[in-house]
Formats: sequence, structure tokens, C-alpha cells
Amino acid sequence: MTVYLKPTKVSRKHHLFHRWLSQEKIKLGDLPFLGICLTSLIYFTIRDPLLIVTLGCSSIVFLSLWHIVKAIPIVERYIGCKVRFWHIATAIITSTALCSVLDSPANAVFLSGLEEFMKELAEGASSAGGEAIDAEVIELIFNLIRGAFLLLVAAASLFAYNQAQQGNDWRPIVTQVALAFAIVIAIDVVTFLFVGNGGGGGAA
Repeated sequence: MTVYLKPTKVSRKHHLFHRWLSQEKIKLGDLPFLGICLTSLIYFTIRDPLLIVTLGCSSIVFLSLWHIVKAIPIVERYIGCKVRFWHIATAIITSTALCSVLDSPANAVFLSGLEEFMKELAEGASSAGGEAIDAEVIELIFNLIRGAFLLLVAAASLFAYNQAQQGNDWRPIVTQVALAFAIVIAIDVVTFLFVGNGGGGGAA
């Protein structure tokens, strides 16, 4: 009985793994490249964590823009008019301003530890005779990243809802949103491990 159940569990896990690969549209030939990317990520996280958090912030912004572009046709269908660039720019500015307002309790805003670290780097560079970078510029950049993240969640939620209404598979979209949250949490964890609290640390 035990000999029969053991291969069944293994085959079930094997089937789930293949089903996950098909859902994510990953081929078996892509696995070596994914392994290289994962190994490189671990290596650079240990050797150059600042590079990893920079890549993470860039990934949040580009992932947000990608989901916003995919959600624009859905928004146009709901409101019955054309969405132009100025509407998107207004949404980005509004979300950035909202993050600036919510910046009062520093512990309630993610990426605050990295923001404080970048401010300290700018102050150290200016005191060493280098080119001075205003702390408000750094704060604006991080608020822009936070605003892009909020737009990512809103656009992806709308896109997932539309996919579910049409009977399509909405789980890959939720997976991408979870990936964005994981990137944010990973950035805060890497910042805490390699830099310290940085004036309060961030919470996703």
C-alpha cells in the first residue's frame, strides 16, 4: 500500500509543476535560463544589494506601466471615452501626491528604509565635496515609485475583474500582483539586512 501511494504523490506533484509551467507559459527549455537568473539574483543580492533594490524599483515601475496600458481599453469601455496621455499623467501625479500626504507616519509607507539610505548617501556625497542632491528630489522619486505601485494594483485588479467577467483565467494577473508585492517586500528586507533600519524601515 505504501509503495503504491508514494509514486502517486510524486506524480501528483509532477503534474502540478507541469500545470504551473503551462499556466505561466514557461517551457522546459527555459528552466536553465531561469536557474541562471535566480543564481545571479542571489549572488548580486549578497555582493551588491544596492543594484538589486534598484532593479526591484525599476521592475515595479515598468510592471505598473505594463498593467496600466493593458487596463486602458477596459477603462475606455467603462467610461465611454478615449483615455489620453494627460489622463494617465494626472493619475500618476495624483497617486504621487497621495503618497506624499500619507508619508506622515514613515513606518506606514513601504521603501522608507531605502529612501532614508539614499538621503544619507546624498548627504555624504555633498559633504565630501561631490554634487549635492536635494533630499526632496529623492523623496519625490520614491513617492513616484509608490504611486506607480498603487496604480499597478488598481489596474491589475480591474484587468483581473474584467478577465473573470469574460470567463477567462484571471490567476496569472493575480500572480503578477503577488510578484509585485514580493518585490516590494524583498526590497525592504534586503535594505534592512544590508543597510539597517534607515530611520524606521518600510512596511509593505
